[in-house]
Amino acid sequence: MKTILGTLGLILAASITACGGGDVPAKAAQQASGDFSDKPSQACSLLTDEQVATVVPGHDGGHDQDTSEASMLTDVAMGHCKYYHFGGAEMRWLDVLIYKASSDKGFENINIGKWAHQGSSRSLDIGDIGFLHDLSDTSIMATASKGRTVFELTLNSPDVAAESEQLIELARIVAGKL
Repeated sequence: MKTILGTLGLILAASITACGGGDVPAKAAQQASGDFSDKPSQACSLLTDEQVATVVPGHDGGHDQDTSEASMLTDVAMGHCKYYHFGGAEMRWLDVLIYKASSDKGFENINIGKWAHQGSSRSLDIGDIGFLHDLSDTSIMATASKGRTVFELTLNSPDVAAESEQLIELARIVAGKL
């Protein structure tokens, strides 16, 4: 789902920029921020630095990312935090994405449903439904749904195979805070 939403967001951003516009309308920006506007970032506050360091040692503390793509979804707010570590030739990062629907219609846009198991490496006992996806040799994603909230934790690391259990534990922590 992140790939679809991310791709859609990039296409929209490129289209807006190509047409000479670059500003997100105020209403869309307000909808995109939704529940996340009262804190620096709910997504960045879900995990402690020590918890993130289990998969991204020496990370940069996390930074809010653009969530304007959520403006394309009705009744959905989004939070996105990215943690980086660059060390020599090694690069690691953890993406934490949170999608919150304020209505059933909004949840239809983000619901991962039972189809998400297709292509997943295993089901997870997190939230209402959850899965672990092997995206590549260096990238895995834990996706889960809890109520009207869907969240994704994507880890990119050269040691991703050895860190899948730590990523799953981080997903459990996030689910417990939502």
